[in-house]
Amino acid sequence: MADDDATISVTGDAILPVSTDVAWLRLVIVTEGKTASDAMGASNARITIVLDTIRETEPKLPEMVTEVERTLDPVFHEEGGLHGYRLHRVMRAQMPPEAAGVLLDVAIMAGAGPGSGIIWGLRDPSFARGRVTEAALAVARANAYVAAAALGRELLELRAAEVDCTVPVESTGLIFATGRARVSYAHRAV
Repeated sequence: MADDDATISVTGDAILPVSTDVAWLRLVIVTEGKTASDAMGASNARITIVLDTIRETEPKLPEMVTEVERTLDPVFHEEGGLHGYRLHRVMRAQMPPEAAGVLLDVAIMAGAGPGSGIIWGLRDPSFARGRVTEAALAVARANAYVAAAALGRELLELRAAEVDCTVPVESTGLIFATGRARVSYAHRAV
């Protein structure tokens, strides 16, 4: 292999915590009724109370509310006869992360049930993607210099670079951006 065809190829990994800029309250509403429409009516009333209580606390919030899950199941007596219906609904109420903790407390006190919580997220993950890409490339570049020095070589121009990164747009905990860069440099003997 000619010296000018020689390359050193290395990888570099980076993991960066990401500050969230949006939160969604996950509001679980479970109601029962003798009929399916009774269960639906009770559910609608409970959701109205929960959302109105949130708006009384913070009039401009939530920014948006969507229903993400709905399950209607019959409930039977022990003897096997129909007792009524149970409606399980999950609503997502979008807001700034700073307001989420207090408003979750408010929602629980107003009637949101077990399983309710906060989901943290990013409105636009592109900034985090750029940061983790830069960090992974910097680690790969440093690894290339270390490898070259260990081999008694000098790095020349960059021949190839490839970066894979992942930035979750939401999480129930912290959000971490991860990146892996693969770089190849031409090199020569020192």
